[in-house]
Amino acid sequence: MTAYGFTASGTSLPAVQGTGLNPTPVARWEKITLAVLLICLAFLYLWKLDQNGWANPFYSAAVQSGEHNFTALFFGSSDWGNSITVDKPPLSLWVMGVSVRLFGLNSWGLLVPQVIITLTSTLLIFTLMRRYFPAVCALIAATVFALTPVSVLLARYDNPDPLMVLLMISALYSGVRAAETGRLKPMVLMGGLLALGFLTKQLQAFLVLPAIVLVFLLFAPLAWRKRFIGLGLAACVVAVVSLAWPLVVDLTPAQSRPFVGGSTHNSMVELTLGYNGIDRVMKGQDDASAALIPPEFKGVDTDAGLFRLFNANNGQEIGWLLMAAILCCVAMAWAIVRKRLDRNEAILSSAAVLWFSTTYLILSFMGQGFHSYYAASLAPPLALCIGVGARLLLAGAQTISGRLWIAFTLIASFVFANAMWQLSDVFPEWLGKGVLYAGLLAAAISAVRAPWPWVERSSAFLAIGALLIGPVFCSLVTLGSPQSGYNPISGGLTKSPNSLSRFLAGVKQQDPAWIHGLTYGNSPGTALLDRLRNAPARCVWTAATYPGETAARFQLESNRAIMPIGGFTATDPSPTLRQFRDWVAEGQICYLVEQPDQLKAPEAGPELLAIQKWVADTFQSEEIDGNKIYDLGKPQSNTPLR
Repeated sequence: MTAYGFTASGTSLPAVQGTGLNPTPVARWEKITLAVLLICLAFLYLWKLDQNGWANPFYSAAVQSGEHNFTALFFGSSDWGNSITVDKPPLSLWVMGVSVRLFGLNSWGLLVPQVIITLTSTLLIFTLMRRYFPAVCALIAATVFALTPVSVLLARYDNPDPLMVLLMISALYSGVRAAETGRLKPMVLMGGLLALGFLTKQLQAFLVLPAIVLVFLLFAPLAWRKRFIGLGLAACVVAVVSLAWPLVVDLTPAQSRPFVGGSTHNSMVELTLGYNGIDRVMKGQDDASAALIPPEFKGVDTDAGLFRLFNANNGQEIGWLLMAAILCCVAMAWAIVRKRLDRNEAILSSAAVLWFSTTYLILSFMGQGFHSYYAASLAPPLALCIGVGARLLLAGAQTISGRLWIAFTLIASFVFANAMWQLSDVFPEWLGKGVLYAGLLAAAISAVRAPWPWVERSSAFLAIGALLIGPVFCSLVTLGSPQSGYNPISGGLTKSPNSLSRFLAGVKQQDPAWIHGLTYGNSPGTALLDRLRNAPARCVWTAATYPGETAARFQLESNRAIMPIGGFTATDPSPTLRQFRDWVAEGQICYLVEQPDQLKAPEAGPELLAIQKWVADTFQSEEIDGNKIYDLGKPQSNTPLR
């Protein structure tokens, strides 16, 4: 047995170099256990799925638009009048669109694909781990990924993250296979998968790329020249497939396509490098989405730092096993450097450590463009690291240093996990303390040589089981809480009065009202909904309103095209006042529904303000369900439309 317990006589798996075969055959009990796990997860993910309604209406409305119009489908338009796109590429919308065409536009049609995608990711995590490590470790890794609260949250939501995560795991699998066998086809496949990840959520999908590149360079059984050729081929595939759709968008004449939402100059390349790229990492509080920063952080530039993912805003999403994963990474890196793993174990372990480290550091130190559900991209490498770490724990340690390291890892892991138990009143104090005491007991047993092997193994399973109680309980709390809007969150209401969950709870109660419109959207009343549904069919857009979430709710509930002025945050220069006036003069827009609270937003777009002023000065209005609605076919007397 080595000092850190990664290999031991009679326990390590034989290396497989270029055979394309699993190290050991999959036993029947493994298949049964995996099947039971996936069935239980499917039940968990599907439980009261329809309570989430439209989930994020912004994306649901885009799926609806794709049902009505192929141009809207291809470009990912918010409305099927094709005024503006959503602020992401449309691959995940296409996947949900297929389901909606088969099963209808409803919660199940929108969200069941997300469930299937997350279950597929779980199976892929198991398959990847099982190729190089024992079945128990693979099952632990799959369970950790599937029950991480942010994974459960997004498995039941229409954000693009689940598809992005699946494609990242698939790309890693192909990259690891290429490093294992030295064949270039898996590397080319990796490039294609990563490019599809880019077409799902752009640059965030590339968080796994450094791990793949470094592992291939370090381990591929090829001459250096061929290694660089392989990387070059993969890079070409990534570039060609990733840029094909954005270039088609940018090369299409502006008058023949919707405005690119989230950009300033109507460019998908700008959106990629700006709003979804550098701005997302570096930008501070000068954009509308910064309104979601809890008041606790309003007086500082950012809450970024090494412990961001443990704080009250993000800890419930992924903090339960985060310290365990960090310390597993340290032990894995030590074992890799000291060559205490066989070659194939080292390949996967290196990939997991690099992926985890890259993602953890980026998420921890990026600017205020960070949102709590971004932690989903950390769940796969966290699960892989915990799986390898479980190998260490289950194997035990034959040296004093090895046993002390395991004991220290367990103590630190349970102390930090206990801090997560303290975040919310919905977590029973007695259960949190019980988990902590169980962990400390397991650590104490691990620190000394047990007289019988079954004692060590029992303590290992005690530690692993106790660590999983936190994320499982948090996930159950999440299942009991209907989720909607722009920023879904896991777990319960935190004790901290300045946390994100408390802030969003106030926003749900219209405090402040303009952020409610930005985050959740305002629904039309019954009378207003009847007016929209009965609007003249000649109008391309039944109405225009703002911001994007509100326009999306109007569109979903009326099944009529609604123009979101200014896009998601109502700050995009689409449409311009001139465009809007021309469309009104041509009879293409029936109504404008005013959102007075949104006009008070500190970052309200200048085009929106200009359009609203022109409409208020030009057209007749009436109150319907407390909303001021302007009939754009009824100008005030002697008022020109152009």
